[in-house]
Amino acid sequence: MKRAGFSCAVLTAAALMTLGSAATAFAGEWVAEGTEWRYLENNGTYAADSWETDNGVSYYIGSDGYMLRNTLIEDNENYYYVRSSGAMLVNEWRFLENPEWQGDEWVGEGSWYYFGANGRAVRTTGDKVRIEEIGGKRYAFDQYGRMMTGWISESGEYVTEDNWEEGLYYADPAGNGDLITSNWLLLSVPDADNEEDDYPSYYFYFSSNAKKAMDTERTIGGKDYLFDSRGVTQYGWHQDDDEAQSWRYFGTIEDPYMRTGWFEAIPDENLDSDDYNDGNSRWYYSGSNGRIVTSEFKTIDGKTYAFNSTGERITGLKVITLDGENSKTITGVSSVDYLDDIPQGEDATTNVFYFNSDGTVKTGNVTIDIDGTNYDFSFRSSGSPRGAGVMGIDDNKIYDHGRCLTAEEDTKYQVVSWDGNRYLVNESGAIQKNRKNLKDADGYYYCTNKDGTLLHGPLDDRCEEKH
Repeated sequence: MKRAGFSCAVLTAAALMTLGSAATAFAGEWVAEGTEWRYLENNGTYAADSWETDNGVSYYIGSDGYMLRNTLIEDNENYYYVRSSGAMLVNEWRFLENPEWQGDEWVGEGSWYYFGANGRAVRTTGDKVRIEEIGGKRYAFDQYGRMMTGWISESGEYVTEDNWEEGLYYADPAGNGDLITSNWLLLSVPDADNEEDDYPSYYFYFSSNAKKAMDTERTIGGKDYLFDSRGVTQYGWHQDDDEAQSWRYFGTIEDPYMRTGWFEAIPDENLDSDDYNDGNSRWYYSGSNGRIVTSEFKTIDGKTYAFNSTGERITGLKVITLDGENSKTITGVSSVDYLDDIPQGEDATTNVFYFNSDGTVKTGNVTIDIDGTNYDFSFRSSGSPRGAGVMGIDDNKIYDHGRCLTAEEDTKYQVVSWDGNRYLVNESGAIQKNRKNLKDADGYYYCTNKDGTLLHGPLDDRCEEKH
C-alpha cells in the first residue's frame, strides 16, 4: 500500500473538460468562474453545502457555493475527502493534517485516514473501537477516522504509555500502523512493581482478532504460555495452589514458556530459600501439565530417579523414608555425611539409596566415601524398592542398609553382630564359615560353625576342642 501526503494542485484541464462535457446531463449545470466551479440548480440558485454527482463521481459544494478541493469534509456525522479535482476519494488511504474542528490534542498533526467504497472515512461510532481489515491487515480508527497507533483501548481510546495495562490492541507506530495479530510483541514498558527493572521488556501476544492475551493460558506454536491480567507473559516459577507439586516453571524473561520434561533452574524463594539465596540451580522434572515431580520415585526413559519435597532431583547417598502404603511416595529424605547417619536396625519403610551424579538410582556394588573413609555398599537390582540398600546376608556377606560389614583395616578378622547372631568376617566382609583357630592381627584365635557364627573367640591360645 502506497501512501503519500496531499498537495494543493489546481483543477486539471482534464477535470474541467469532464465537468463541462457532463453539464448537459444534469438537471442543473456547472458554471466555471476562473479556476473555480459552482453548480447552478434548475431553479436558478447556486447549490451550497451539498453533494453533486457528475457521471457517477461525487463532488461537494461548500457553504460559499464553490466546489471544495483537497479538503476533509464533515457531513452528517461522516467524514469524506475530496481530491484536487474535487472528486470524492474512495477505497484509498490519505495522510492529512488534522483540522481544527476535531478539537483535541491531535489537531495540526498528520494522521492516516482510509475512505471506503462509499467515500466515508472508516471510524469508531459506538462503544468499541472500529477495526477494519484493509489489504489483508487490520487497522484501528478513532471517532474522527484517524488511524490509531500504540496502545488502544477496547472502546477506541488512545492509551498512554504509563497506562499500558489498559490497552487491548497495539499498532506499531514505527511500522505501517497495522495491528499486531497472531504474533508476539516485545515491548519495554514502565512498571513500578518490578523490583529488578522499573522499565522492563515484556512479551505480549495478540490473537487473530488483534486482542492481547490476558489472564489466561494458551498453547502457541506447540508451547504453553501463561498471561497475567495485564497481558504480560509470565516467566520464572508459578505456584497454582498451596501444594508443593503445583509449582511450574516458565523459563526466563527472554524465553517465557512452560517447561516440561527435564530442566535446570534456580528454585523460587518460597520453594527452596537456601538455594535461592545462594543462586544454586537444581534439576527438576515436570509432566505434560508442567507441574514438577515432588516426593516421589519416578521412572523416566527406563531409569529410576527420586525427587524430594521441593522437587529437587536427588543425588548422593541418602536415607529415604517411604509411605507405608505407596512404595513410590517419599515422606522423608536425609543425607548420609557420617557413618552414624545410617539408621540402625531394619525398617521396611526406611532405606538407604545411592543416586549417581545424573540422579539415576544405583544398583549393584559400589564403593562410597563417607567422611574420608571408603565403604563397600550393595544395592538391590530387583525387588521393591529397587535400589534400596541390601539388608542381611547376601553372597556370603552381611549388609546393613547396603553397607558391607567388614573387619577393620589391618585386623584380618572381626566379629560383627547381625540378627541376634555373631559372625566372623574378614576385611572384605566375607563370612568365615566352619573355620578353626583363625588368627587375627592381634594374635587372637576364633572358631566358627558352618554358617559362620562364632563358636569361640577371641581366644589367647589355640582352641583344642573338637568341633
